[in-house]
Amino acid sequence: MSRDAPTPPGRILPEDVLLREVETARAAGKRIVFTNGAFDLLHVGHLRVLEAAAELGDLLVVGVNDDASVRRQRGRGRPVVPAAERAALVAALRCVDHVVVFEDETVDRLLRAVKPHVHAKGTDYVEASLPERKTNQALGVEMAFVGGPKDHSATGLLARAAAAATISGGIDRVVPWDGDGRRGLLLDRARPRLAEHGWLDLARLATTDEGCVVEGTAKRWVRRIEVGGTALYVKVTRPAEKKRSPLVELENHVALRAAGFRAPEPWLAAIGDVDGVRTGVLVTREAPGIALDAWLREHLPRCTVRERLDIAAGIGLAVRALHSARFLFPDLQAWHLLVDGSPAGGRGAITFIDLMRLERTGRKAAPTASAQGLAALALSLRPVTEPRFRLAIVRAYLGGTLRGGRPWLEAIARRIDKIKDRGTFRDLDGGDAR
Repeated sequence: MSRDAPTPPGRILPEDVLLREVETARAAGKRIVFTNGAFDLLHVGHLRVLEAAAELGDLLVVGVNDDASVRRQRGRGRPVVPAAERAALVAALRCVDHVVVFEDETVDRLLRAVKPHVHAKGTDYVEASLPERKTNQALGVEMAFVGGPKDHSATGLLARAAAAATISGGIDRVVPWDGDGRRGLLLDRARPRLAEHGWLDLARLATTDEGCVVEGTAKRWVRRIEVGGTALYVKVTRPAEKKRSPLVELENHVALRAAGFRAPEPWLAAIGDVDGVRTGVLVTREAPGIALDAWLREHLPRCTVRERLDIAAGIGLAVRALHSARFLFPDLQAWHLLVDGSPAGGRGAITFIDLMRLERTGRKAAPTASAQGLAALALSLRPVTEPRFRLAIVRAYLGGTLRGGRPWLEAIARRIDKIKDRGTFRDLDGGDAR
């Protein structure tokens, strides 16, 4: 449809003024299109969605999440750009007619107030995953998914910026450590400390009896040592396994940290022959905090109902942020999360460890893919939490509501049934894992 010239400044409206403008347009026979989002770090993906949404009608209204709702959904450190500035940037686009800042977890209430003809969202959604699906159906609002493939995200921009800092000598500059029949990667700033104390030696790392064994078997173990006053964990696999490459695990640490998540600082990874045995070694710096299940066992009984909800929300939002950044952790268990402070702090208080099975995906995680990690987490939390607490984690993960979450809950339940009698889960108590 053709569109009129852009309106003058003043497109950012209080809700009551917006509703009057919408009713005036409706009375004039105009077709109202509504869309919404955080728009934190406006990028070309946002532009494509907004331009495509504008083509669906005569008046495009955009809801922008306020700062508190973005923080609840995406964790500490977000939004990067304050709501007033995000709204101003969206309003400056020619395709946008009106902008309103809202504080709700979803736009169900706004949809009931605006009553648009169309609710448009990006192609990372489908009707089944849209939180406001039932409200749209009740109002008779058409749902449209526009803008082309989901190839851009604010999280991706932040990761690229962090990666650029790394390349230019920033946080995790990793260099090759090859030679003497080994392949390896080394954190550049850790090299002097390791060299000074004689730890740039694969054989010594693989066979040392210094420090203490934290966990392990005859073929795989983790030992805690101190190097110049710094605590390190040395993970050794003898013989080395193709599916457990320390080089891949180090790269996972670097990628996760570059995307703004907390993960132990990786110092060294290598594969080589030690006494005729192909051996893999990963060295990481000790991260602060205690395992999530241990933290919950100690603190949860003393928490109020409100505090419990905040803790569950922090856990759910941290995992949601991980998946939104297109990382999957299919074996995510409570002891893979270290809590520094309180889990209510979300990704800002939670460190992800043991990253061998971390996967990077090029597309938004669907319920079947995300359910693997959520199911493993639910099972590992059985001994220390009640079903309602675990349900609150899923509710936070889904954006504060279970509305439209049936595909997720069903996928998680199927995965739980599939793995509950395997490995570490077989010995866990606690009844219903859902």
